Amino acid sequence: MDEEAPVGHVVHLVRAFDESGVPSRIGFGTRLSRTARLVIWMLVALAAAGTAFLVIMLWRDDSPWWFDVIFTVMPSFFVFGCGFALWESGRLSRREQRLAERWALMRDRAAPTGGQVSDRQVSLAENGGVSAFTLTVESDAGTSIRARWHRSNPDHRDATLLQTQIPAIGSRVRIWGVGMPDDDAPVIVQALDASVMA
Repeated sequence: MDEEAPVGHVVHLVRAFDESGVPSRIGFGTRLSRTARLVIWMLVALAAAGTAFLVIMLWRDDSPWWFDVIFTVMPSFFVFGCGFALWESGRLSRREQRLAERWALMRDRAAPTGGQVSDRQVSLAENGGVSAFTLTVESDAGTSIRARWHRSNPDHRDATLLQTQIPAIGSRVRIWGVGMPDDDAPVIVQALDASVMA
């Protein structure tokens, strides 16, 4: 199973299940700030204007038509790709902000449900450390949930997560949510650090 976890389903890797209450925040990965996005949008606009100028000059030259086509498509595709990636990053950032606000409003009504890990997928960084992992968990109520752990979450200050820390299949988890979890609702899956359990 290779499908992505819903954006609002997040794994919190914990050293012990906290009996004191519901997690205070959902905690998504770090994204560009509005100021950084604005600066990059300005750079993309500048690159688009420069590309348009160079393409016009290129087509006025006596170069072969196939040369003009290649050097029109390549930089245009690059600028378009940068703009699309930036737009997508902003869209996801706004969605995560809405989900975080929704969690803040509903957390007082959130109740834990037990469950266990039925599958997991791990993404590794170049140094062999874990950059992200996705857990599929089966709740005691019989529902299946997929949730993702992000290294870039500000709460995860550890530089590298070891593979031995990832919960094994069959590990118990605690699922926090309100009502029946769906793809549009924020859900927190608390999973125990496997290296602490060993």
